[in-house]
Order: sequence, then C-alpha cells, then structure tokens
Amino acid sequence: MKPKKLGIIGGSMFSFGVLFCAVVFPPILRSQIKKQVSLRHGSEMRELWSNFPLPLDFKIYLFNVTNPVEITAGEKPILQEVGPYFYDEYKQKVNLVDRDEDDSVEYNVKATWYFNPSRSNGLTGDEVLYFPHILILSIVKITLAEQPAAMGIINKGVDSIFKKPSSVFVKATAKEILFEGLPIDCTVKDFAGSAICNNLKSRSSDFTTDGQGHYFFSLFGPKNGTVVPERIRVLRGIKNYKDVGRVIEFDGKPALTIWSDDHCNAFNGTDSTIFPPLLTDDDDIVSFSPDICRSLSAHYTHKTKVKGIHTNHYTADFGDQSTNPMEKCFCPTPDTCLKKNLHDLSKCLGAPMVGSLPHFLGSDDYLKLVDGLHPNEEEHDISMDFEPMTATPLSAHKRLQFNMFLHSVEKFKLMKKFPECLFPLFWVEEGILLGDEFVKKLKTVFFAIKAVGFLKWLTIVVGAGLSGGAAALHYKNREKNKLDITKVTPQSQSAKEDDQKKWPPQMNISTIQSAAVPPNLDAN
Repeated sequence: MKPKKLGIIGGSMFSFGVLFCAVVFPPILRSQIKKQVSLRHGSEMRELWSNFPLPLDFKIYLFNVTNPVEITAGEKPILQEVGPYFYDEYKQKVNLVDRDEDDSVEYNVKATWYFNPSRSNGLTGDEVLYFPHILILSIVKITLAEQPAAMGIINKGVDSIFKKPSSVFVKATAKEILFEGLPIDCTVKDFAGSAICNNLKSRSSDFTTDGQGHYFFSLFGPKNGTVVPERIRVLRGIKNYKDVGRVIEFDGKPALTIWSDDHCNAFNGTDSTIFPPLLTDDDDIVSFSPDICRSLSAHYTHKTKVKGIHTNHYTADFGDQSTNPMEKCFCPTPDTCLKKNLHDLSKCLGAPMVGSLPHFLGSDDYLKLVDGLHPNEEEHDISMDFEPMTATPLSAHKRLQFNMFLHSVEKFKLMKKFPECLFPLFWVEEGILLGDEFVKKLKTVFFAIKAVGFLKWLTIVVGAGLSGGAAALHYKNREKNKLDITKVTPQSQSAKEDDQKKWPPQMNISTIQSAAVPPNLDAN
C-alpha cells in the first residue's frame, strides 16, 4: 500500500478514536442520560417512577415479650425477635397533576401489601405473641404529658373499652397485630369510656371499622391499599436534570412546621424514588421521608459490585441531636435531646414513638435496659448501592425500628411497677434488589460504553501505528530515489593530455545507491 494512502487511513482512524470516541461520545452519552431521567409526561422513566411494575421487599419483625408478668412486677424485659413477615409492597403515585410553569408534578401515594409466605421463613401470621398494646400505652403516655390529672379517668376508660385487661401486654396473633386488628368497643355509655372514644373518633382514619362503634387497631391495616391524603410535589427535571425528583411541597406547604428551626423543617433531597444521575464520590444521596417528617443524607463509603455492575455504597443514620448543633432542632424539647441514632416521632405520627435503627444499632446506652437484642451492621443499618452514572439503586435497605419510652406510672394500675426503659416494639425493612430484567438494560448500556471505549483505544493505537508506518515508508522511499553524486573538479589541459595516455580512463564517480550516471560527465 502506498504511504500516502496508508497515512490517510491511519490518520482517519486516529482522529475518529480521539475526536468521536474520546471527545464527542461522552458528552452525547451524558446528554442522553440527562434527558432520559426527566419525568416528562409520557416518557418511559415517568411510567416507571409513577407505577413501578415490581414490588418492593417489605419485611416486618415483631418483638415477642417472653416475660410479661415479670415486667409488670418491675423486672427487665426479655424479648424474642419473630420475623420476617415478608410482604410484597406495591407503591403507586396516583392523581398526578403536571405544572409546566415551574416544571413540577404533584401526586398522592398509594401503598398495598400482599403477604408472601414463601419468603417468610415458615411463618404464617398465626403465631401467638405477647405484644405491648400500643394504643393503651399511647393513651397513657399522651395523658401523662398533656393532662396528668386525668389518669383516674383513663384507668376506668381502659377497663371499659378494652374489657378490663390484666396487663398492657396483649396475647394475639401476628396477623391481628399487623393487619386484622385488636378490638375496641366504643359502644360503651360510661363517661370515662365515652371520653376516650370521642378522642379516638377524631382519628378514625387510624382504625378500621366493624359496624357502628366497633373499631380495630392494627399497625398497618388502615394504610393497606389506601391513598395517603397528603400530596407531594416534586420537580420533573426537564429544565435542570439535577432537580429531578426534588421535593418542593408537602401537604400544600413549602416546608414543615413541626420542628424548631427552618433547616430542620426544609425539604432536602428527592422523594426517595428517583435521584439525579452522574453521581460522584463527593455526592450524598439525600431524600425527604414523610414517614419520619425529615430528610436523611446517605454518605458514600466505598465501591461495591452488585450483579456484575460497579456501584457506590452509601449508608445513613439518624445522627446525634445531643451533640450536633445542626440537629438540636429535632429535640423533643430544647432541654430534652435524645441520644445518638434516636429520632422523636411523636410530632410526626401523633403517637409517643421513638425511631431508631433496628436492635438499637449505634445506640448502645439502651441495649442494657432490655435483653434479646443483637445489633449488627449487615442486618440493621440503612444502606444502598447506586450505579453512579444513571443513579439507579441496584440494592437498597431502608430500616426503622419503632420504640416507646416506658416507666412506672403510679396512677395507672397496670404500670405501677413498670421498669424504666426504651421498649422496642417492632421494626421494618423496605428494600429492593433490582430484578434481572432491569439489570440487563443497565448492562446493555455499559456494554455499549465498553465497546466505544475499546473502539477508542483500538482506533487510536492502530491509527497511530499506521500513521507511523506510512511516515517510515515515505522516508525510506525518499532516500532510495536520492542521487548521491561526488563533485567533479574541472581539469587543466595538461592533465587532460596525461589522462589520454592512460588506459582505461579513471572515473571519479560514486556508485552509492547504484546510480546510473553517463560516463562522459566532463563534457562541460
């Protein structure tokens, strides 16, 4: 092949590798990712975001009380974890309304749980447990905080509507505790019972009904398959991809009002179902959770690999409001801050609950007050693995334990000698391990990226090699055709006469490169 043609081919390959594969393709890819992630009406991403076709993994762990009689007498609680009760959780965004003027979309959330016995480790929900009657305990706690003088009425009212319970621990099946419900009789006519029932009726959405005046209290029953009334408004990310999913309004308000400082009331991050792409190791995963009325930040820790895809690992916790000035506004009161990894939920849920990581992970001060807890990071932390380019969560585990501060209550007969502790009630894990169908789509994208990367180096190396070879051939051919002639000095007439006497004549000519030169060069 001629050097010129070879050089053109090599230069073209080298230019293609540098200009397209290394310079042009990455920005095009980033631009396409930015466009694809937006929640544009009618797009594939919008459909996945609003109605994800696969269920989330929802696990519930209950703490069975093994010594209820002894606890009533003042001894340390001994607990036994029972679970997981595994549910397939389908979450839908309904009643969507787009607002083009500020690039936002507004919606309600609907969650539906279906029991999955095949993944519940042999549990059926028919297991009989001793479990704290959360409603009775909540009534007592709220009365102590707001109207302690009314404890006498509470004693009589609890006897009336709960049929004279002998303990604050109820014997019930897991199904009843979780979804079917524990009975509440509000058909009573006595003053104390009616007073409690009138208060409960104002929160009827927290109970399921069974005829006039009959209610059932459970942990999840009233929420199953129902639409949460509070609407969430987020940005669609069409104008700016970094804003996709960012919460700008909840329940018609631009910020919460329950905490003592603006930065704790602010909506930081997304709605936790979508995140901006092109993550770096310096970026946090930030989301607002209505369930706990605050935003949480998950911090990058290290590189991981999930189902063959390279990911970034992030972890989160509830911080330490007792030492961190920026978290003081989450304290129940200015003078009563909870310790590390605890979060007060009473203002958020309207019930005297305290959130923590499961088994009091990172909250060692409370472990000694109960027996039966065994915290470890792998099973009890909040963690997630994101593919950084697309911000796709390959694996995620959002975990939360619900607890209640309990102590002796002199004026309530069922708790006169109760031990002081932070009593674990149950914990939940909402998670996902991305299905193979979606992993294949991601792998297709990364296969294309790898192919372009391979093509880049192939064309650059081969192109450089061909260009170098063409240059070498060109130089070699130029040297081959070059005449290397020694300078001929004109001779005098006497020299000519002497030369004529010599035979054969001497030729002062260089024969390097076998140059064909005529013998009579002295014709000049």
